[in-house]
Amino acid sequence: MAKLAHLLLFLLPFFSLFLIFIIVPVLYTLGLSFFNAPPAAKSLFTNYVGAAQYARAVTDSTFWQGYESMLYLTLLWVPIMLVASFLIALFLDSRRGKLGALGKVIVFLPYGVPTVIGTLMWGYMYTAGGPIYSFLAFLGLSHNLLAPNDIIYAMLNIIIWEWVGYNVVILLAGLNSIPNTLYDAARLDGASGWQITRRVKIPMLKKYFAFIIMLTVIGDQLLFNEPFTLSNLSSVPFGFTPNLYIYHVTYFLEEFNYASAIAFILIAISLVVAVIGVRYFWSEG
Repeated sequence: MAKLAHLLLFLLPFFSLFLIFIIVPVLYTLGLSFFNAPPAAKSLFTNYVGAAQYARAVTDSTFWQGYESMLYLTLLWVPIMLVASFLIALFLDSRRGKLGALGKVIVFLPYGVPTVIGTLMWGYMYTAGGPIYSFLAFLGLSHNLLAPNDIIYAMLNIIIWEWVGYNVVILLAGLNSIPNTLYDAARLDGASGWQITRRVKIPMLKKYFAFIIMLTVIGDQLLFNEPFTLSNLSSVPFGFTPNLYIYHVTYFLEEFNYASAIAFILIAISLVVAVIGVRYFWSEG
């Protein structure tokens, strides 16, 4: 009993902060979503409307257009991210010593750059007069890479640059967890390097690929910093992503109750994706 008391005492700071900064704000926001306070109201908990805000969100075309662009970005993001991360992880796993260690640091470095700074850096290179724009102009291929029709591809490049190193680390951990006996047995059977990769490494990394896909899908739904930062350099629709739309509804339209309802729909979808992913890992374990 004394050990349990000591354990609870050490956990008290964590649970206190978790309650104050996570649970309480979430419950507060959930409560807001059931009201529709007028602009002049002294309290946001005015004019109870039940689930009317959620019904409004379901029929909000701007909100679902943001989801459409987000899903398109996900369909581009996931395969490119998986292939790039896997190939880089394979290369680094085959290099031991200083070269491999230096390569891991270089690949992981973009993940350590704050998102806003990285987006501003790439935005500068994309703008007229920037290095990338100037290089393309030198080749006779001058094009506005931040044009409204191309902004999603510019954003895709930024996101991959930011996150590929993080996923490489996950896959390297998976590769290091594969028993050497499997490699030895495959070589004794005369398997080539490609056959070992296809028959041993890829099947053993299946759960790691699924984990990366789950994180990517959830992260895409919460995408905010990149489109918000690029909106200062180009024309990015306020409904480009669900999170950007929530920001617009909150701070420009000042509809805090409606923004709370949209946020909880976003949370619910992310939770479903997370539960599916966790159930998959559990069944595979």
